[in-house]
Amino acid sequence: MRLNMPAWSGTLKYLTSVSDRRRLSGNVAALTLLQLLTYAAPLITVPYLARVLGPTEYGVLCFAQSVTLHLDFLTDYGFALTSTRSIAVARDRPEEIARVFWTTLAAKSLIMSVCAVILLLAVGAMPKLYAARWLYAGCFLSVIGSGIFPVWFFQGIERMTIFAAAFGVARLITIPLLLLFVLHPDHAARAAAIQGSVEIVSTLIVIPVLWRHVGWRQPRTRDVLDSLRQAWPLFVSSSALFLCTSSTPVILGITAGAVNVGLYSAADKLIKAAIAALNPLSQALYPHIAAQRTLSPRSAIGIIRGSLAISTCLGLGLSAAIFTLAGPLCRLVFGPSFSASAELLRYLAPLPMLFALMNVLGTQTMVVFGMDAAMSRIMLRCAAAGISLTLVLSVFFGARGAAVASVTTVASMLVLMARSIKARGIPVFGPAPKNSLEWNLSLQSVEEVRCASRD
Repeated sequence: MRLNMPAWSGTLKYLTSVSDRRRLSGNVAALTLLQLLTYAAPLITVPYLARVLGPTEYGVLCFAQSVTLHLDFLTDYGFALTSTRSIAVARDRPEEIARVFWTTLAAKSLIMSVCAVILLLAVGAMPKLYAARWLYAGCFLSVIGSGIFPVWFFQGIERMTIFAAAFGVARLITIPLLLLFVLHPDHAARAAAIQGSVEIVSTLIVIPVLWRHVGWRQPRTRDVLDSLRQAWPLFVSSSALFLCTSSTPVILGITAGAVNVGLYSAADKLIKAAIAALNPLSQALYPHIAAQRTLSPRSAIGIIRGSLAISTCLGLGLSAAIFTLAGPLCRLVFGPSFSASAELLRYLAPLPMLFALMNVLGTQTMVVFGMDAAMSRIMLRCAAAGISLTLVLSVFFGARGAAVASVTTVASMLVLMARSIKARGIPVFGPAPKNSLEWNLSLQSVEEVRCASRD
């Protein structure tokens, strides 16, 4: 895609503050380094645990971790977006920050407690789970960490370097602990506890910072319930996307067999790694745009337009590289037996670009401008249609049909988001408006976001 360079360069004037630029670049760099560490750590721990625990115990560990991963997802709810937005809007009001902080912490703790009850009932009711109860207890530490580690707070105040440093240190600590304390198959519960404690250790590291930035404020029941209500649409959105993507291997297993599941999953892992590589930019920009939204809608729109241009370039380049290098990548990562995954990887290659644009239109635009309900409707409709399309295409075309369905579903989400944004009158697309009135959104809309952050 050929970009209009004068229009893109013009968006830079909305980041004129040197401190803003330094803070954003520092956040992007810190998150990128953390992403690299996230990729690198399993290269040491996964082969070691697989060898020491053996296939049976390692399989039980992976299953338990997958169960608690769903509880992690439930505990996060939609607060990663709503609380970040509220903190970003209220960053100059300490009392409001304290209210949002303790309200969110109370709401997440409530959900975490519900998850604990669900897991206890499941473990108590199923003999196989009960036999591995200490393993599940160790894995549940990750759910506790998800409930108490305030990544949304650091994202909202745009201090992601603190979060990245704490999380990175905690992640690095787990490597020698695993090597020292996990020595034979009976130590699977130790491995679960060590890996599950990363966010708890991270929380302990950042307590001095939180003590300086957040004063105590008793959370009110009404505020907790309101926070759950506000986060609900975004939780539904993320759940719909999660269900849509996680259902593909299940559908393939039913309709096309295990071989198709294996080939598709291999290609899907590479695509997800590529998509994750684009996350640091989106995570750093989102709270900055949310803060600018209340100060100057014109400035927020300018940053979004710039982000759209950058994301288009990065996503398109990454998708093109994956399409070109699909064969060597599959052979290098998975070996010659997965050479057939290269064709599927080419089918899935547009996804990094589509997800990069969806981050801009969804998180950075629709969420920032309070279009949570509209985004939820789009994700639900497309996810339902996507699951049906995957079922039909996988019956006739196997893994190739599932890959086409995945790309079609995400593309549909993107198109509907663009239409919704255009209908709202937010000038993200096309030439920059010359009339300043076209840039300035109504004060009523600004007040809606402010009121949402207060309630």
